[in-house]
Amino acid sequence: MKKNITLVIGFVLWCTSTATAQETATTMETFLGYTFTRFNSATNLPAFNANGGSAQFVYNFSNWIGVVADLGAVHNGNIHNIHLDSTLTNFLLGPRIAFRKWSRMSPYFQALFGGVYGTTSTAVDLALLTTGSVVVPAGNILRATRAQTAFGMTVGGGLDIKVSKHVSFRPIQLEYLLTQLRNPVTDDRNNQNNLRYSAGVNFTFGEAR
Repeated sequence: MKKNITLVIGFVLWCTSTATAQETATTMETFLGYTFTRFNSATNLPAFNANGGSAQFVYNFSNWIGVVADLGAVHNGNIHNIHLDSTLTNFLLGPRIAFRKWSRMSPYFQALFGGVYGTTSTAVDLALLTTGSVVVPAGNILRATRAQTAFGMTVGGGLDIKVSKHVSFRPIQLEYLLTQLRNPVTDDRNNQNNLRYSAGVNFTFGEAR
């Protein structure tokens, strides 16, 4: 009998310690941070890196599932010294599954879907575009710009480390980024298989789930 009581008490204490060791999700989260994207080689364009920032808003339906809205932009001002100035902006939405089994660490997995808006420009010397008797003063430069919107998606995950009641540090969010921007030369739709890394600060607020 005493042995059974001891086992019951031990089980209760174990459950209590486990519960208190788990992190509880709040209703909402906001993330602000740095983003690095590696764009892999596509037709007529070599692979290149781009840097920028991103912001996320998360609404948690429970302690483990939520929905994420992701906005961000990255930029490279001179791709491989060929004077291409490119900016890519993403707007994505999708589910997140978080694993809150520890008091301070919360790994998560997410899949986001939406679109990307890309702009690319390069300097063009007007003198090179003239023929015949047309005279263009030296040094007249314009910028040729192409802008397009295409499908985009990410699959990956990250880790939040709690530093206070409402603030967490995110050392890593690593994702596969698919974009379907058109070829700048042939105008064909291509798949670009890219890698996106983010890090920053996550703020939580609202009622606990």
